[in-house]
Amino acid sequence: MEYCTREHITDLLLADYVAVAEAKNPGIVERTIAAVSREVTAMLVWRYVTPLPEVPELLRYITSVIAAYRIVQAITSLVDTEGSTDNEWIPLQRQWKHVTTMLNDLVDGRLKLPPPAVELNPDREEASVAVVTRPPLFDRRGW
Repeated sequence: MEYCTREHITDLLLADYVAVAEAKNPGIVERTIAAVSREVTAMLVWRYVTPLPEVPELLRYITSVIAAYRIVQAITSLVDTEGSTDNEWIPLQRQWKHVTTMLNDLVDGRLKLPPPAVELNPDREEASVAVVTRPPLFDRRGW
């Protein structure tokens, strides 16, 4: 199941960049979308029932940003640097960092998909421990 489409990629990138990427490597957009969707599914399979009944907008956004980042990475090396102030890929870099954090939060249970998605293991959240003891035998009373 693919979580985003070519239109979602062109919403994030100019159509000219997508055309250049396709000219250099035909079929890269579809292959990248499929690869990112498989990777995201592999990360979510331990927490949610896959395939999902419908694709939540959050997941669509995450996969489209990651796919757009990888497509740009295929045609330029500037996507990895923040050295120059006129680097036009800095907004995409920031989005990529944000969505990878969100994806990790989904996997760890700190962030949840909306209700149509069914959780398999809701108890996989971070464990908490409570210590219960009896009252101390000696204390400062009576001093």
